[in-house]
Amino acid sequence: MRTNRVRIGRIVGVHGIRGEIKILALTDNPARFLDMRSLSVYRSDGTPQSELTIESVRLVENKGLIVARVKEISDRDSAEEAVGGYVEIPPGERYQLEEGAFWIDDLLEMAVLETGSDMPLGVLSDIISQGENDLYVVKDEKGKDHYIPAVKEFIAGVDLDKREIRISLIEGLWES
Repeated sequence: MRTNRVRIGRIVGVHGIRGEIKILALTDNPARFLDMRSLSVYRSDGTPQSELTIESVRLVENKGLIVARVKEISDRDSAEEAVGGYVEIPPGERYQLEEGAFWIDDLLEMAVLETGSDMPLGVLSDIISQGENDLYVVKDEKGKDHYIPAVKEFIAGVDLDKREIRISLIEGLWES
């Protein structure tokens, strides 16, 4: 299900007795938290949980964590209530990507077509990030998953307006 917000962090714990919260960065740019003035926190089902005003924030880079002190929380018990919430932003607050890069949530559920024949192959159902290159998971009309390396040799083009991804198939890449 597509939403109009982007998750950039998850509150995973508390720090100290004054109610600081620990946030696991779900972004490859955790330093963005240093410039934020507030945190919009949502429950896992997408319902609003709280709006928190940042008083101070610091990065614990070796753990991918952010520790934040917020105005609305002053003790450990109150901080515990925030654990499990997701920090989300509107899509317009995402940082600019380099040319040819795309946001995962913009690609998911796009139609996947074979270049040349325009034959529909399925829908992009997932992206697996591992190692140097991502894998696109394309679900065909029978519900079978096909794994396509997200490299120039196979991904011929992405059209965000048409919501289409075109791939170049080679022998053995697509098994029916």
